[in-house]
Amino acid sequence: MLYCRRMSGLESDQLPLPSPPAPAAPRPFFRPWVTWLHTVFVLLITGYLLHIGGGGPLDHLQSPEDSLERLTEREMDARVALARATPIERRLYSALSSGDEGLEDWIRWHDELAQAVDSPEVELERFILIGEAKQTDALREGLEQWDRPGDEVANMKHWLAAAYLVPALDRSTARTLITEVRDTLPAGWFADTLVAHMAERAGDAVSRAQAESAMVTRGTALLGRWRALEAGGLVVVLTGLAGLTAMLVARPDLRIANARMPEDFSLLEGYGLFIRGALGFLAAGIALGLTIPSGSALEILTGPATAAPIVLLTLWYVRSRGLPLTEALGLRPAAHTLPKLAWVSITLVGVAIAGETVASFALDTLHLSAHWADGLQENLIWGSWGTVARETVDAVFWAPLAEEIGFRGVLYPALRTRWGAGAAAAASAALFAAAHGYGVAGFAAVFWSGLLWAWAYERTGSILPGLAAHAFSNAAATAGVVLLLRL
Repeated sequence: MLYCRRMSGLESDQLPLPSPPAPAAPRPFFRPWVTWLHTVFVLLITGYLLHIGGGGPLDHLQSPEDSLERLTEREMDARVALARATPIERRLYSALSSGDEGLEDWIRWHDELAQAVDSPEVELERFILIGEAKQTDALREGLEQWDRPGDEVANMKHWLAAAYLVPALDRSTARTLITEVRDTLPAGWFADTLVAHMAERAGDAVSRAQAESAMVTRGTALLGRWRALEAGGLVVVLTGLAGLTAMLVARPDLRIANARMPEDFSLLEGYGLFIRGALGFLAAGIALGLTIPSGSALEILTGPATAAPIVLLTLWYVRSRGLPLTEALGLRPAAHTLPKLAWVSITLVGVAIAGETVASFALDTLHLSAHWADGLQENLIWGSWGTVARETVDAVFWAPLAEEIGFRGVLYPALRTRWGAGAAAAASAALFAAAHGYGVAGFAAVFWSGLLWAWAYERTGSILPGLAAHAFSNAAATAGVVLLLRL
């Protein structure tokens, strides 16, 4: 009986069972040491590219002499035509075109280029600008110091002296010099300016009228294209500001999708994904640059090849976590939200242009105008029309796709896991602007756009509005270069 009771007591006093082991923390998708190794590679490659490029605004250009000549001549032709326009249009052009650059800026930029390249043509253009600025003493002193063997420079010095320094020319000498200028220099503002001054000093009204008429004709055509671009931009700005006003007053729900990264997505995971995409972009660009000849039809591969790493890595990452890419990035909005998508997209474009204009005014006030070579796409000016088509596709499709996935689809939500929306947007926009490698003015413009597109992602739950606005902005910039500097 005692035995039975003891057994009964044992049965009622059960021994505590050991606690089940805590579930192991999920292993990070990206190994941290590999992420930091990728970071080192990105920094090394970026530093090397900056080192071999020198870091100056002229270093990315293939034809700086031709490009500066083209920009200068287009600007000066436009000013000749503007002299016959209304005061209101002159003020509007000064405000909206290229800031407050005067002849001094163009002289300074030619000084800079003359120190970088050994070109008599650049020196000639610099002296013509000095003459137009009526800096007679500086012109005379410069010509005395311009000593170079050969007849080319001697002839150029003779032209400059005849155009700006001598009080009068006889008709025979003037005609000889005008013929030399026409036979030597390409048709354009620099040649016509020299001819007009020589003809004026010789009393040759016909030659002077022909030169001035050529400048007015070119400038008038240029102003016509500029007016069309600015009118379109004004419509977009007004539409965008109206859309923003409606948003601020009505405070509607702007959500068109529900973009979400996996539940265990963290800053380290997001950074790991982003930096691998960045390294892939650099590696693909360098590899193709070394293997594909410039101007080859195979350059069409550059856009998709450099965009592929971040796109494919993001697809791989979210699918391995059980999410389709469309859900992770908000790429499948409901049909009834498409008008909302269009509303937000056009608002982004208009507000971006308005903000860039305000920033340009502010930087001009601080004398921080953009350098003429900052962001200049020479391929759009000098490349074949096939090259222009390829560059346009890259700018309107591949670049927005890769950059919006990388900076807004991956980096911004990663930063958002640690910080608030404002700080995350500012940090991602700053990295986005720095990656473009522009100067102060270009950095400010890209930073502002990056802020807006991050805000759109936050409010709409999709990268689509930023993607559409990004594509539109790049298309407008491409059209501006082609219409104003190529045609």
